[in-house]
Amino acid sequence: MLLEARKSAPLERLYAWYGRRLLRRAFVRVRAGGAAWPQTTGPTIALLNHSAWWDPIVALFLSHDLFRRDGYGIMDATQLDRYPFFRRIGCFGLSDNRLDTVRQASRYAEGLLRGGRSRTLWIFPQGALLPARVPLRFRSGAARLARAVPEAPVIPLALRYVLRTDQRPELFVRVGPPIEHRDEPVTTLTRRFENALGAELAQLDGDLERDILGDYRTVLTGRASVSGLYDGLRGTRD
Repeated sequence: MLLEARKSAPLERLYAWYGRRLLRRAFVRVRAGGAAWPQTTGPTIALLNHSAWWDPIVALFLSHDLFRRDGYGIMDATQLDRYPFFRRIGCFGLSDNRLDTVRQASRYAEGLLRGGRSRTLWIFPQGALLPARVPLRFRSGAARLARAVPEAPVIPLALRYVLRTDQRPELFVRVGPPIEHRDEPVTTLTRRFENALGAELAQLDGDLERDILGDYRTVLTGRASVSGLYDGLRGTRD
């Protein structure tokens, strides 16, 4: 069974505002780096690693606020039943993994991507919430969809939630260059998607380890931490 999206622009704006509020309360800042988002009003497909409860909220922020896309997403139908408001911001879901249901969802997603301007489908191709450092193993749905919509650039986005010099964590987003994809076997394409997102995660981890973060701009500032307020009072804030 397929649960279709029931998107509402006013509700999407409301949830985007609430998502920003949550992010500001939880993180000292959100920083983004890497490649520029493709300058296109056509469809795009975004692939993200999935290691935190925050990931769907981050995807909404990136889609609605940062990249100004008309975003849609795939969720498990059980979660959509539990959190039905996600359908109002563009999420749809599968109740099972039977081949006919997967094909139905693929056709539906293809129609969504081609049904309007600047549409992006945000996918967590691991298919489950997993620890941050586990090896990436993607399900085949992203590759099948990329084959069905070959004109859509596939963009890998690496997410890391990091405690560094403040009492609250920072969120880092690294955007990878579009993955060129051709009419190749689903298994091969799936491995290429894994490797591309894995490379962006490795680059981001290396940048954090070496503290080479000048190319990561702050795209959202959270509430000041106690240490930030203290440094501000003393005039020693960075």
